[in-house]
Amino acid sequence: MQKNQIVRLAIQSFLGLMISTAIVQNVTAHTVLETPQVTELKKTANNIVIGHGCGESAVIGTSIVFPDGTDSKITAGADPHSGSLTDFVTNWGNLIQLLQNRSVFSEQDEKTDSNGNVVGFWSGGGRGVAANLNAYIPFTVSAAVFEAGSCARSVRFDVAIVDVCKITPIGGFADDAVSLWTPAVGSQYDGAPGGHAYDSPAFLTINRDLENNPLPDTCGEGFDVFVRPSAAQIDRDMPIIFNGAQVWPQP
Repeated sequence: MQKNQIVRLAIQSFLGLMISTAIVQNVTAHTVLETPQVTELKKTANNIVIGHGCGESAVIGTSIVFPDGTDSKITAGADPHSGSLTDFVTNWGNLIQLLQNRSVFSEQDEKTDSNGNVVGFWSGGGRGVAANLNAYIPFTVSAAVFEAGSCARSVRFDVAIVDVCKITPIGGFADDAVSLWTPAVGSQYDGAPGGHAYDSPAFLTINRDLENNPLPDTCGEGFDVFVRPSAAQIDRDMPIIFNGAQVWPQP
């Protein structure tokens, strides 16, 4: 092999490595779930991974909302599903639990619906997270149970997360105040189309345990189910309430 060809191949290999590294860094910069896929019938420890600050601003809190399944938008395969989430997951409603950990933020609490089911949580206060660092907010996902007669092979939940860097009203949201890792469903927390992280929620996928809960013979390969929270739920559950008062966003 000629020397020029060897040099050219080396440069191509180096550029390929740099591009791959850049892609990985871009993905890991998002606020995501450390374990985005879990298995039915198994309880799983997990973490919200805060990827970076709001530009140069440190993260002073984070707020998380999981779809409650009550008025969520559900898609089965490529088709909208007008029925209930329980058609696919029989016990969704109180599977998420925040784990107490004050190593990042000094205060934290769960968010519950009118039935006492945990639909999200928040953490905030203390020194916060430097803009150039990552942080873990631990929680657990209890064992989900798929409806045995359904053809669902997986259910993916869009998880809405807002990293807070400055306390402002919703009208004061800007790139140096919040990072909106939320689905674009028409809520006040959508962000601007084309803006940073627009329509980029975190995901939690629960995969069916095909060994212990196989698909019915009539299902073939089955289908994937997608669940997005409604705008009404995000607007209701995203604010941070501390000691009975809303502290973010400013009312």
